[in-house]
Amino acid sequence: MRTRTLILGLAALLAGCSVLAGDETSPVQQSAPTPTEAAPTLEAPTTPSPLADSPDMTGEGPSEIVLTVWTSEGLSPSSEAPGGQVLVEQLAAFDETHPDIRVEIYVKRSQGPGSTLAYLRTAPPVAPDVLPDVALLDQKALAQATAEELIVPIGSLLDPAIANELYPAARELGTIGEQMVGLPYALEVQHLAYRVTFFQEPPNSFEAILESPVPYVFPAAPEDSVNHTLLLQYMAAVDGNLTDEEGRPVLDADALREVLGFYADARAAEVVDPALFQITDPAETWALYRDRQANLAATTSTLYLAERDQVRNTAVTWTPTPTGDPYALVGGWSWAIVTQDPERQAAAMLLLNFLMNPVNQGTYTQASYWLPTQPAALAVWGDGDPYTGFGDLLLRNARPLPDPSLQSVIGGALQEALEAVLLNDVPPVQAATEAAQSVNPPQEEAP
Repeated sequence: MRTRTLILGLAALLAGCSVLAGDETSPVQQSAPTPTEAAPTLEAPTTPSPLADSPDMTGEGPSEIVLTVWTSEGLSPSSEAPGGQVLVEQLAAFDETHPDIRVEIYVKRSQGPGSTLAYLRTAPPVAPDVLPDVALLDQKALAQATAEELIVPIGSLLDPAIANELYPAARELGTIGEQMVGLPYALEVQHLAYRVTFFQEPPNSFEAILESPVPYVFPAAPEDSVNHTLLLQYMAAVDGNLTDEEGRPVLDADALREVLGFYADARAAEVVDPALFQITDPAETWALYRDRQANLAATTSTLYLAERDQVRNTAVTWTPTPTGDPYALVGGWSWAIVTQDPERQAAAMLLLNFLMNPVNQGTYTQASYWLPTQPAALAVWGDGDPYTGFGDLLLRNARPLPDPSLQSVIGGALQEALEAVLLNDVPPVQAATEAAQSVNPPQEEAP
């Protein structure tokens, strides 16, 4: 039995590199797991495997490739991360079935000076050898790394069969322009939790919220430029269309007036309180619900799945929309290829194909409280998990969060309009008109 996959802290690797000083990441401690039987793997990329002829890269054998992978704190093979042991076992199984590849995992911060993106930016000119072959990036970092050409677009390396099996929203999450740049792996959506004793029907429409016997609690303060509840509801009203035919940001004044009108009515009905502008994080509204200080509250799939056993008489439904139809905004993490070497790219794709096997991805995401990017992986959760069908419904009716640059333009105007209505009693018609005028390109006068 041989288990050679290493889970390390990057600080050990970077010791002595002054450009990368300040990384406080410590090694992840683990005991050697007992490898389980490997789940059936998907086909590798069409590029022939280079492993038989690869050069001696470690001194341990003429055919071994050491594959360096950077991941995040919340998605790591660590006993401190939910599902970490499951990932340890999967990596051990990969190690058993691919004796010519040694995988080394380094856990990185998700933001700030010690983050993966920070190292991808600073290391190439002074310490290129510390760069990983594969990195796990969130949506914003993936967009920035693509714009700065820090990663290799994955579309040309990925088996088309895998891309075709992704949820459409997941595939869109990993695509920038017309190019697939990352392979989405773990997703999160926002939705509602509610106490069933107060509702005969799920409160997932504007009309149902206005008739709610309890207050509706959600983070009204801006997350980045706009709170994601408002952004979702506006996007549901315009079917996700945030740009014109030329790709310029636009706001639909009529659709926004409908959304703002709902909030004006909700305040009058005392089911929405302007004090919600003090809340930014869905973790705060979930804590209010979990601790029985609220009975109808916004949460995220990750928060709910991690603590659903702590709440009783609870059901979930989607964020209320104008029509009551399901709609969700999805964010998450994607695998990105950093190495430019074709041999190492082929080895990296073998690993990603293995992790994306529906059995592997489904087992890991269920244990770690994330949502998988493939319907077949979510099906692995089983019909016995009541969230399986709900999660599938949300992901089939989801769109990715807008590009950060687009979101900042559209979102800022949306947030200002909501605050004008709820805090300053500005009529919804006026607030919607002013928001649209601040965003939309000027109309050309007819000759």
